[in-house]
Amino acid sequence: MVRRAAGVLRDRDVFCGLRGLSMSNDGKNTGRPMGEMSPEERDEFKKRAASLGSKLEAAKHRDAAAHGQPATDASEASKSAMGRGLRVSAELIGGVVAGGGLGWVLDRWLGTTPWLFIVFFLLGSAAGIMNIVRIGQREKTPPAPSVRDDGDEDK
Repeated sequence: MVRRAAGVLRDRDVFCGLRGLSMSNDGKNTGRPMGEMSPEERDEFKKRAASLGSKLEAAKHRDAAAHGQPATDASEASKSAMGRGLRVSAELIGGVVAGGGLGWVLDRWLGTTPWLFIVFFLLGSAAGIMNIVRIGQREKTPPAPSVRDDGDEDK
């Protein structure tokens, strides 16, 4: 439920008759479909976004300086490397434990000890190693190019 300072709006009041139309800041109906911006609004939005980005960067550097941390991204890089290492180890351990556990349960249930445990342990190990290889390949390939914005001019 949306509350206003002078009362309460119900959902039907908000959406009744306003589907597909947007309103400008001064409350006048622009007649454009919702989500479309005029070139002036787009330029203003880009300026506000750039201003906000610069303010956030300045705040990050001030915060890092206040806490005695370097303003460089070295700490972020070490956190990223540690995260990747933990993910790789979790993938390998998860594959081995899942395969071994499934093989052990099936061996107990079917009475084929130790054959299914050995087979599923090897399959789980192979799956864990394949996941590690996929992670390595994904990090090695460059990111896909970004989608061009409507307002970007060809240069």
